[in-house]
Amino acid sequence: MRPLETSDPISVGSYRLAGVLGGGGMGRVYLGHSPSGRRVAVKVIRPELAADPVFRRRFSREVAAARSVSPLFTAAVVDADTQAQAPWLATAFIDGPSLERQVAEHGPLSEPAVLTLATGLAEALASIHRVGLTHRDLKPANVLLDDDGPHIIDFGIALDAADDRMTTSVNVGTPSYMAPERIQGEESGPPGDVFSLGALLYFAATGRTLISGGSMFEQINQVTQGRFDLAKLSPTLRPFIVRCVSLRPQDRPTAVELARILIGTGVSGPTPGWYEPRAPRALPGPGSLNPPTPPEGWPHPAPSRLPRLSRRALIIAGAGGGAALIAGVAWALGRGSGSPNAQASPQPSLHIVSDEPDPSRTGDTGGRGDVIAQAASHATAEKHRLIVDGKGRIIGANGGHVFARDVRDDTEVWTKQLNGAQQLSVYDWGPSVLVTGGSKIWRVNAASGGVEFDVDTTSTVTGALTSPELAFIQQNAKLLAYTRAGVRSWELSSPEEPLTADSNWLVTRRQFGSTVTITLRAAGSGDRAWQQQFPAGPNEGPPGGGGPGGPGDGPGGPGGPDGPPPDWVVGEARLVGAHVLVRDGADIRLLRLSNGSTVWQRQWERPVATITLFGDLVVLGADRIVAFRLASGDDAWLGPNLRGSRLAAAPDSSMLYVVGDEHIAAITPDGKTAWNAPMAAADEGAVEALLIRPPLAYLVLRPPPFPDSNEPDVLAVALEPQA
Repeated sequence: MRPLETSDPISVGSYRLAGVLGGGGMGRVYLGHSPSGRRVAVKVIRPELAADPVFRRRFSREVAAARSVSPLFTAAVVDADTQAQAPWLATAFIDGPSLERQVAEHGPLSEPAVLTLATGLAEALASIHRVGLTHRDLKPANVLLDDDGPHIIDFGIALDAADDRMTTSVNVGTPSYMAPERIQGEESGPPGDVFSLGALLYFAATGRTLISGGSMFEQINQVTQGRFDLAKLSPTLRPFIVRCVSLRPQDRPTAVELARILIGTGVSGPTPGWYEPRAPRALPGPGSLNPPTPPEGWPHPAPSRLPRLSRRALIIAGAGGGAALIAGVAWALGRGSGSPNAQASPQPSLHIVSDEPDPSRTGDTGGRGDVIAQAASHATAEKHRLIVDGKGRIIGANGGHVFARDVRDDTEVWTKQLNGAQQLSVYDWGPSVLVTGGSKIWRVNAASGGVEFDVDTTSTVTGALTSPELAFIQQNAKLLAYTRAGVRSWELSSPEEPLTADSNWLVTRRQFGSTVTITLRAAGSGDRAWQQQFPAGPNEGPPGGGGPGGPGDGPGGPGGPDGPPPDWVVGEARLVGAHVLVRDGADIRLLRLSNGSTVWQRQWERPVATITLFGDLVVLGADRIVAFRLASGDDAWLGPNLRGSRLAAAPDSSMLYVVGDEHIAAITPDGKTAWNAPMAAADEGAVEALLIRPPLAYLVLRPPPFPDSNEPDVLAVALEPQA
């Protein structure tokens, strides 16, 4: 940001300007502050252009376009005055660099980051195209990056499908990212944006533009003849970038198709710092390969079962960022020793800890699997009582209150009283939280706790599911959809349970007797695409022996004659590329998205706690870890015997993390155990959910037996050695 110059205004509308963020052909962009201190980006038209009716109309169209696109994928419009002497537009401030600046300062993005960028931008373009717009100026300078993903800005030359082409002598657009048909003066709709996306991804991956230097005439010839050197792209990135920059618009995928292709390969959402270069791993220091001598009497090798510590004794984080020292001892192993797939184990390191911090140990390195932070939430809802968001906050419900706590230092961030409900449930709706209670739903800002909408659905809410644009509300005899503005989008008189959704599709489940009905619906309208019925999968109580609840318990917690525990997931689904993966009890099947027909079906002989996608694999947490090939359903490998474990894949699918009764393990795509660290997670070994945010994993524990015990509900665990 540059300081204001004498020619710059000091305020625009009600916004006080603090500096210059940048500028372009239409005007300058300033950092501004609202009267309450909120940061905004304020774009002001240049004085010499404000009197030009063409530019004024163009700016008005930009404002209208920006307002119509989902704020999830752009900078939300806060305020504007297109009739002012110097027209201006204020949007939410995205606290991150442009892709152009990021690459210029730090070099090309890593391959996983390019895949995350591609998925986010494909979803963003799908959102833009869905409202009938074409951006027409997608380039690195118009993509801002933050922890929530990429955001497309600058709709200055966006064109509505119903608009006439602009008749102006001004050359708009950037040649390096313009589609061939547009350079040749032909109509350029959404396929032109997809071409620009391909050129932009090439830049992100290589640091170079798709077309080389030379005169403007030579550059135009390169584009119109398709003379692109794509040899610098990795084998992973090349196939879909090649399709995006196809010469013929009809040969390019739509934004929706591209998003499905990418998500189908296992690309997951952004994590904090996803676009930043990864620091090289430090080499071990002198003597680091020689572990301290275990104290006298310490058993060697390590016992197969660790002494269980109370939740309160487990933890953790020191105020200065170093690991706090806790009562008891923990034996941290670099790799598993009990798995047939385990690789050779390095020498274990012993960490002896005490009740009080030891100043001489400041700067110690925490090993893999070490608990390095905790938070006690006091959340009281039995189901959906708390979540961990992408910023490492836990957001939970306690009676009629919703609150946020910081996991790293276990401090309260905010608390909000929501009247009209005695018991609340929370669902992640990044960057917000959906809260339900009684017949009411709220959208609450995850960072501030501000209520963004408050809606009465008129009937008791029994469940919910969120997609980027919509919240699907389940009632006893209805299924409803609400927009992020709290407007009811559609309603069905059908008691269907929403299982999974994206921007385009919603998958629901309904069971009547022993028959399960899976339905695919259009997310935006609720219209049914297809419906398939099959027998309900086996759902008897879990097998005895070794589940997280201890001997005699099953996947996910205590079992017994009354069947599986209340939080044991019976039905779940995943949208993956051109398919829908469905699990019902121990029955797993892959259905075609086009018509619901079955590609393959498998039934595991033991109860299944949950499934997850891991690259091109489907992984089951059952009596042990089991992997099938996603495409065929064929056996891939059998993993370690960690019954009923919670599973989560790394965002780049490089590792699968598994947490069970007393261990947390990392498994490679070929089924080998990379490391396996003993860890007493809780008194009852009760891990409710596992969330991966490298370099940390967050373990959500079941509620303690006594709500006022102040025992931790969330543990932050190191996935890599922590400096």
